[in-house]
Amino acid sequence: MPQSYARRALLGGFGLGLALATPARANDDAYPTRPVRLVVGFPPGGPTDVIGRMIAGSLSKELGVPVVIENLGGAGGTIGATNVVRSAPDGYSLLMSVEASQTRARALYPATRYDQVTSFTFIRKLAVQRNLLVVHPGLRITSVAELIAYARAHPGELNFPGTVGASGHIGGTIFNRLNSTEMTFVSYSGGSRLMTDLMTGTVQVGFFSESTVAEMVRAGRVRALAVASLRRSPAFPDLPTIEEAGGGRVDASPWFGLVGPAGLPPAVTRRLVEAADRMAASDEFRAQLETIGASPIADSTPETFRRDVEQESTIWTAWAEEHRAQLQ
Repeated sequence: MPQSYARRALLGGFGLGLALATPARANDDAYPTRPVRLVVGFPPGGPTDVIGRMIAGSLSKELGVPVVIENLGGAGGTIGATNVVRSAPDGYSLLMSVEASQTRARALYPATRYDQVTSFTFIRKLAVQRNLLVVHPGLRITSVAELIAYARAHPGELNFPGTVGASGHIGGTIFNRLNSTEMTFVSYSGGSRLMTDLMTGTVQVGFFSESTVAEMVRAGRVRALAVASLRRSPAFPDLPTIEEAGGGRVDASPWFGLVGPAGLPPAVTRRLVEAADRMAASDEFRAQLETIGASPIADSTPETFRRDVEQESTIWTAWAEEHRAQLQ
């Protein structure tokens, strides 16, 4: 082949490559150009769904396109997470990341088919929510100390509900361990039935997000004993933390973040990080979170988010091994 012909062919191929590559880069830079799907791995109506819709609304304002919630509940959020992992890494399928599916999934669900770290592109942690320790009002229990005394005197009699691996399950299990009590865990798939059963007395003790139980506490339908977090709640300033009340350091505070499938283009990731940063810093988002007993996380980055997940995954793997009988 003559040199001039070879050179023209090479340059032509190079030009074709540029022509094919340039639109992809341009599309990445223009992201987003259509609605974004935000998967919530829990049923509609629950506390995770509530905060997911707040995040979707705020993110939509920052991105300038609709952010549409898709609820794919089941298996502690892992069904929704698996769906996003298998989605195209183009920024149009995102996951509202929660600790249940992001740090405890492999420990609690050995059949989980994604890696909690490498299967995702980390964007940002967004918020943390306070939980309350509550009891059915028919119980003559008005303090953490009385709950501990009653549970010790009546092993196995008190039940606490939750989704396996979620904060209600974790909170009750840690409380049992720290206080030598034997309350019985009752597994639910999620949704509003947990609260219904607590109000009717089918279950007697619960570790619920503040947003779920605040109005019921104020109406006297359930009785709050303490905050199952490290700090008191501004909404219930007279309510002690479980630790302050003598029940040990029980922190069942769920966090919420934003991730995509592994391999998101850098330009798309950067756009999402910038949007999430603005959202977390906005007074409007902070005010929305406060109505559900949550607070924005001010200092998260993709790197710190990923590191947190790695560290928490190690902790929960050890925890699950120690409590294996309770997780069956």
